[in-house]
Amino acid sequence: MSQFLYSLTLVVFVFLVSTNIHKTTATLSSYSQNHKTFVKTACNSTTNPEKCYKSLSTYSSTIKSNPIRLCTIALSLNVRAAKEATSVVYKLFKKSQRSIAGRKNKMETLILKDCFEEMKDAIIELKQAITELKTLRDSGSVAEHIANVRTWVSSALTDEGTCTDGFEEVIVNKETKKKVTKVVEELATTTSNTLALITNLRY
Repeated sequence: MSQFLYSLTLVVFVFLVSTNIHKTTATLSSYSQNHKTFVKTACNSTTNPEKCYKSLSTYSSTIKSNPIRLCTIALSLNVRAAKEATSVVYKLFKKSQRSIAGRKNKMETLILKDCFEEMKDAIIELKQAITELKTLRDSGSVAEHIANVRTWVSSALTDEGTCTDGFEEVIVNKETKKKVTKVVEELATTTSNTLALITNLRY
C-alpha cells in the first residue's frame, strides 16, 4: 500500500510539474508575441515598415514595450549600417585615387571624397542622437531632448542625401555610381525609419 501511495504521489508530482512548465512556456510565448506586436505597431508608422520590423523584431525581447529602448536600438543599428555604407564609399574612393581612370577624372575622386566626408558626419550625428536619447531619464526637459534627437537624425539623413547629389552633377564611372547609390539609399531608408520612430516617440 505504501508503495502504491508513493507511486501515486510521484505521478501527481510529475503531472503538476509538467503542467507548470507548459503554463510557463505559454506565458513566455505570449509575452514574446506581445513584444513583437509592439515592435510591429511602431514600425507601421515608418516609411518602410517591412525593413523596420525585420531589423528590430530580433531585439523584441530586449525592447519589450519600451519606446526609448526601441529608438535606442534602432539608432545603434543605424550607426552600424552607416559604418558599413561608409566603408564601401571609402574603398571606392581609395580605388579611384589609385586607378588611372580616377587620376584622369579627378572630379570622380573629389566627389567620392566629399561623399565619404558626408557619411562620416552622418555617423557622428547618429551617435550624438544616441547620447541625447540617453539623457532623457536624467532631465526634466524631455520634449527638448527628443527634439534634439530628431534634429541629429534629420541632419544625418540630409548628409546621406548630399553624398549622392554630387553624382548627378558630374559624369562618373557607372559601376561606381551604382554601388554608392545602392548603399547610400539603403542607409537612407534605415535612417528615415529611425527618424519616424523618434518622431512618434511618446515618453
